[in-house]
Amino acid sequence: MKEAPVEQLSFSRAMRQVVLLSFLYALISNGFLYAAYYSPVIVEWSYVIALLLIVVISIPIIIWFFNRYWYFPAFIFMFWIPFSVLLAYFLYQVLPTGSNDYEFGLLLLFYLILDVFVVVAGIGLGMAVNGIRVLSRRRLQQAGKDTSGG
Repeated sequence: MKEAPVEQLSFSRAMRQVVLLSFLYALISNGFLYAAYYSPVIVEWSYVIALLLIVVISIPIIIWFFNRYWYFPAFIFMFWIPFSVLLAYFLYQVLPTGSNDYEFGLLLLFYLILDVFVVVAGIGLGMAVNGIRVLSRRRLQQAGKDTSGG
């Protein structure tokens, strides 16, 4: 009987982590865009920064989702999209973008494609590392059973 509340608690915790990471990744993505708009150095180093962001995005997934809810990071992308759009609209209203919306639109398109790749690759990397961890743990357990049983 006590297992049901624990299950609900761990489910809601995993879901909160998904929503939190989605919002955090949307904040990082929009910060990346506006940093690039105001600094040409960010544009020049955008691929290196994107690779670093892939690693940064995968770390919380590796740490938080190594349990029965290993598939929950797939939902991060679903929540990341509306958070990213809402934050982009809010930041567009608050931060000045100058008089040339054409340049900002091209930069937005480039960074939107880059951000989608970064988020999907970061989620995929985190889930792949967790999958490798599960497989290696099972292999070690199987090897332990084989040596002790025979």
